[in-house]
Amino acid sequence: MKGIISNRPIGRPKQFYKYELPQGVIKVVRAQCADYHRKALAISEKTVAAETLRAYIATNDAIDKALSGIEEGCRAYFLVDIADNRGYDRSKTAFYMSHNAYYNRKRKAIYEIALYLFLI
Repeated sequence: MKGIISNRPIGRPKQFYKYELPQGVIKVVRAQCADYHRKALAISEKTVAAETLRAYIATNDAIDKALSGIEEGCRAYFLVDIADNRGYDRSKTAFYMSHNAYYNRKRKAIYEIALYLFLI
């Protein structure tokens, strides 16, 4: 069965791409953000090998550098939002900024994390 106006099958999901980046890059950025606190704990306790420690430091520094463009009080929330793929409606930053401001900052942060991690 097809729609009258669009002549497309009814029930077909919309094709919506939030980012210009490939989906694989977005998934890697989300995974690195989700692993941020575990790496920070390993850095502070120095319980891993030296090479691994250097990689953890470089990864967390790249994330910190990318999030430095966001207001200081909202950085931790953005880190969690990126890691959990959370949007404006479920974010704790909804009280501090508008819908457009939130997504502009989030897209910029994801792009810069990918850039600093040499994914693009």
